[in-house]
Amino acid sequence: MKEELDLKTLDDWYTEHFEELVDKHPGKAVAVVSGEIVGIGDSEQELDRRARQQYPGETPFVIRVPIEQELIRCTAISFSNHAYRVAY
Repeated sequence: MKEELDLKTLDDWYTEHFEELVDKHPGKAVAVVSGEIVGIGDSEQELDRRARQQYPGETPFVIRVPIEQELIRCTAISFSNHAYRVAY
């Protein structure tokens, strides 16, 4: 049976590792299984497929790591006089 994703655990992991991810893997896709990075690449779809093949009983958490310029732009917008939601 496949393991269900625990969103709280994933959120905690992402928060804890966010700066490291941005420093080491900006703009890359990252696949995480059981709290460990199991793949880094350019395509979320390809990493998801590979992680599911390598870890058939697990559900991978696959994200694209933002680049620093995206974070600066989002911060500048959120601290302006009006709050805007930025979708990329």
